[in-house]
Amino acid sequence: MSQFKDFNDLFDPLALPVGGKEYTIPPLSFEAGARVNGVLDGTEELNEEQFLRLVLSDDIFDQLIADGVSAQAINRFGKVALTDFKYTREMAIKMWETAGDPKAMTEWDKQNAPSRALRRSKSTGTARKTR
Repeated sequence: MSQFKDFNDLFDPLALPVGGKEYTIPPLSFEAGARVNGVLDGTEELNEEQFLRLVLSDDIFDQLIADGVSAQAINRFGKVALTDFKYTREMAIKMWETAGDPKAMTEWDKQNAPSRALRRSKSTGTARKTR
């Protein structure tokens, strides 16, 4: 038996709520991930709907449209799914809560930063005090 946990058990699904309903965004396939990277580096062009279908999946995009979810919310879903794919879940949460607005992101950082005491090194036992 492998010493490693199943890869799929290491990550929680990306589940985003809107209008009292939760939508689970599936992880990108290798092909979709390569296409997303192509869009980001300028080697592939997609229109907005094509890109959203790529990062959210056709099924989720169609479900959002059928449920009457606003364009603003669908765009936020796309930004969050992209951020989750390219960076981290923490960054995706930050994107969800701030929509990428620089002022809101700065405020989010302030509210979610560890306290100054926690950021200080706790291993200063061998350090000398300055005079």
